[in-house]
Amino acid sequence: PLRVLRAIRFCVRLDFTLHNDIVQAAMSKRVHHSLHVKVSRERVGKELEGMLTGKHARPGCALDMIAELHLAGSVFAFPGSFPGDTGHVFGPVTGQILGVDYHGCCGKDGPEAVALAATHRARGWDESSALLALLPKVMESHVDEREMYVGEGNNGSPYVMDSRLLHICAFILPFHNLTFPDAKGRECSVTTHMIKEALKWSLKDVQAVSKILQHVDEMAEILFEIRSQSLQLQSQEEGGAAQLLLPFPCRLRSGLLLRSLKEHWVTCLLTATAWEMRSCHRLEENSSGDSTSTGAIDELPSRHFYRAIVDELDLDECWKVRPHLNGKEIIKELGLPKGPLVGMYIEDQARWMLLNPKGSRDACVAHLVVRKKEREQEAVKEGEDDIIADDQNEQNVGVANGDGKTSPDNTDGSKHFSKKFRSDVDQEAEMTLNNDR
Repeated sequence: PLRVLRAIRFCVRLDFTLHNDIVQAAMSKRVHHSLHVKVSRERVGKELEGMLTGKHARPGCALDMIAELHLAGSVFAFPGSFPGDTGHVFGPVTGQILGVDYHGCCGKDGPEAVALAATHRARGWDESSALLALLPKVMESHVDEREMYVGEGNNGSPYVMDSRLLHICAFILPFHNLTFPDAKGRECSVTTHMIKEALKWSLKDVQAVSKILQHVDEMAEILFEIRSQSLQLQSQEEGGAAQLLLPFPCRLRSGLLLRSLKEHWVTCLLTATAWEMRSCHRLEENSSGDSTSTGAIDELPSRHFYRAIVDELDLDECWKVRPHLNGKEIIKELGLPKGPLVGMYIEDQARWMLLNPKGSRDACVAHLVVRKKEREQEAVKEGEDDIIADDQNEQNVGVANGDGKTSPDNTDGSKHFSKKFRSDVDQEAEMTLNNDR
């Protein structure tokens, strides 16, 4: 069965055409099952690596052929579907695929549930092929934009797109909202499990793919906002208004996103661009029933975002900017104890520096002092609220604060209300029993 993947690799690299017999064999369920149970995941991952890298590699064509031959589910195997993986999975795969609820099978579901889950997965792989079809336009647009800045004398962003990771992320992107529980009950990402266990790729690749897919929705949301603003400005200009400039993205939001993605921000940007374009196409299809061609989208929002990051906002490599104060200096300046509280002020400092790129160290210290006072005031207010709540509970329930008795004093000799209630219930039950006799 591994020779099927090798045939795809040579076919794409040497620009051959697969023989019809090979196509029929590759699409057979017998071969799919053998890839799951007979071939080690390390060999599958190594064969896929050969398709994506090296001389004359065409990762988009290779992944598209894997999808056409219905091999995607065997290569990017779901959790618990191959030998040796049952020790990692302790529950069904749940989440959404393209906005539709998905519930994986645990071996106890009926044939209808199994067929429904397979239909959802097949729909996801079809979307993977659609995303791959958009990548050439997205990549070409990014190269043109980057060369424009290099031609003007700037160094340009040193972080170019990683073609290998870009194609992998786009291909498994429809499944990035699926999770499953591990032995400790923690929710694990299905896409991360695909790279880590189904392909046995390096930890560096696992972390990169996880980070990109973790932030792709936020990046796509920014691109959608840029597109909406652009369309709004176009409608205003058509109505006779003067030509207006498209506003820049929020500096703080964009900076925090780049600080999380680091050198993978360009790859995440291009992945999110394809995802945002497909979302627009799906909205058009659902509203009018007609598919919108890719060429109908002239100006990609990613070009405006990239331009803002590299030029106007100057946020590229913002994660490398040295902070004004390290952890020890923050403890000294604010008089803080060691612990997780220091990390909160480090995060406050990072936010302030993003909003004030030319701010001084003294101004940063003053800001942190203000934040400390605000937190202390919030803590005092929360403490007062807790005291009020405790007083109310003590009055309503009759529970003391721990120093006195656990029940109020009854000078009249009457019973505590809880004991009185129990005795009344016992008397009523005894009367009912006597009447039955």
